[in-house]
Amino acid sequence: MVDFKKILHRDVRDPGSVIAAGDDFFILDNPEFISTGRFPYKNDWLIATLCVSGSASGIINLREYRVEPGGFIIILPGQVIVRSALSDDFRGKILLMSKRFSDSLDIGRTLTITASIEQRPYYQFEGETIGVVFSYLSSCEAMIRLNGGNPVVWDVLRLLARAFFLGAGPLLKKRGGTSPTKTYGKLTEDFLALVEKQYREHRQLDYYAGELGRSPKYLSRRIKEETGQNATDWIDRCVILDAEAQLLSTKKTVLEVSDSLGFPSQSFFGKYFKRVTGLSPKEFRRSRADL
Repeated sequence: MVDFKKILHRDVRDPGSVIAAGDDFFILDNPEFISTGRFPYKNDWLIATLCVSGSASGIINLREYRVEPGGFIIILPGQVIVRSALSDDFRGKILLMSKRFSDSLDIGRTLTITASIEQRPYYQFEGETIGVVFSYLSSCEAMIRLNGGNPVVWDVLRLLARAFFLGAGPLLKKRGGTSPTKTYGKLTEDFLALVEKQYREHRQLDYYAGELGRSPKYLSRRIKEETGQNATDWIDRCVILDAEAQLLSTKKTVLEVSDSLGFPSQSFFGKYFKRVTGLSPKEFRRSRADL
């Protein structure tokens, strides 16, 4: 799990812009980062960024996004953040909520928008809607400052979060998010979405072609024409991104990473990883140890 307290202490230029409630809930108010951190990493947090001015950009799994003023993007636990950056004139707020905290909200049965957020996590708001999001984040910030280390702040933050997500949930589900910066035709988008869901279990092109009702040859040609990359390269890329993120941002052993990705053995995983990256998993981890 990413130690955000350590990262924020190291990478945020002004410590006063970080408002923390313990180790599980942070609000960053107009943050400015000294460095961009280590990427890719396996995200274990709910991260929501509201852009008031300037811009934010990043790649989540295979998709690139640019957040403009009035934009709100939600990154869910389990997704891989390939890179992220804020413009020099960025103004806004970033919410960091640990999975432990978000699970404690017990809103899973009511908030049925997870699938849509995974594919379309970016929302462009205006008027009263952006005001509601800003007010929620500002209220959290004010409650943390008011209560300090008082344990009651946890209950207050849970109540505020439940109210926000239950209230905003129908709106987010209805709006369905917006597309990433770069989009493709329906077949290619369906292919990429399926790969993001199934890459741990299926790494063969035949499976995806069958699910999409196309021949492997036809699917491969269409993906190559639209993206410039082979379909099998996209599958490999998704698997390797997850593997690299786990090797960099967790303390899992190579065997544990191999198991999490559904490989039959550590040896098979090592050969697959080296074929794609040119390094063994251990060599890759060592090569990035000082970053």
